[in-house]
Amino acid sequence: MPDFMNVATLTKQVNNNLPPKRFLSGFFQVETLKTVNAELDTVEGTHVLAPFKREGAKRTITKRSGYTKRPFHCYEIALERPTDAFDVLKAQPGEPAVLVDPMDANQRQSYILGNDTTDLSNRINRTIEMICSKALFEGGYEILDEDGKKIDSISFDVKATHKITKNGTSIWTGNDADIIGDLSDLDTVVSEDSGLAVADKIFGAAAWKAARANEKFMKDFDRIHVTGNSMDLGGGVNSNGAKLVGYHNGSRIWVYNDTYTVNKAKTSFVPKDKVLAIGEGLAAKLYFGCVGNVKDGWFRAERFAKTIYDEDEEIQKLIMKSRPLAVLQQPDGIAWAKVVNL
Repeated sequence: MPDFMNVATLTKQVNNNLPPKRFLSGFFQVETLKTVNAELDTVEGTHVLAPFKREGAKRTITKRSGYTKRPFHCYEIALERPTDAFDVLKAQPGEPAVLVDPMDANQRQSYILGNDTTDLSNRINRTIEMICSKALFEGGYEILDEDGKKIDSISFDVKATHKITKNGTSIWTGNDADIIGDLSDLDTVVSEDSGLAVADKIFGAAAWKAARANEKFMKDFDRIHVTGNSMDLGGGVNSNGAKLVGYHNGSRIWVYNDTYTVNKAKTSFVPKDKVLAIGEGLAAKLYFGCVGNVKDGWFRAERFAKTIYDEDEEIQKLIMKSRPLAVLQQPDGIAWAKVVNL
């Protein structure tokens, strides 16, 4: 079997066995750069991304005044997990005290490292999902280093008309709430400004609870969607944890209640009081900056792992790194509304 203590072997094994992206990051097209920086068109003198130009139109900054190219350092995530060599022959949590099929030291070592890489990759995936959430629901974010210190910030200049905040205590409560009208407003603003039809609407937990309690909306809501000779049934859960609950006015309706942890507090990827509309074919990129390795060359992959040794050589630390940058190239292709007072 391969030597799992070898840095290059372990790195390649991790990179060749990547889990799927989570739900929100699935709306971003992945591009891996052979650098740690992404060169982006920005408005000159600010950190605002330059307006998106469709294919066929000139995207070069030479055709537009007031814009410049600027490198953005890809957001660096570095997580480490110690693996104690003395645990190699011990039963892991959840395993029987006496193993039916005892493992030798190499098998146990690979088993532990496999669990470590799975755990680290999941934590990195959730951090990337958090970045994508901020891009979609806040229209920008601060770029932090691996210690959580701000090194840059970026805004995608989402128009105020695409960030609808309704006032009053009766927002989406009771049968008098104009939920259908509010959702139609999201469709209209996306269509008029971007030319995209809204294909997906993602509800926060409180927003969906309010919608379900509205008789007018539920009469207009379909759990079955018929297109041509095919029929789709709502209610399924996709592999990334989001639940497709049905269809409304041609859009897929999703509920996504997954969370990430900040300072030991759980935070929803989708704000509970909001609903997000996303245009079909939205132009959005998820850049990954490649980490160079002098000995083994460039790894053109999305995540990178290495092993290091503590001063105590019997303690091995496994580190996974990722350098993602979520970029909303077409900010007019999304719109969101705050529809519940919490």
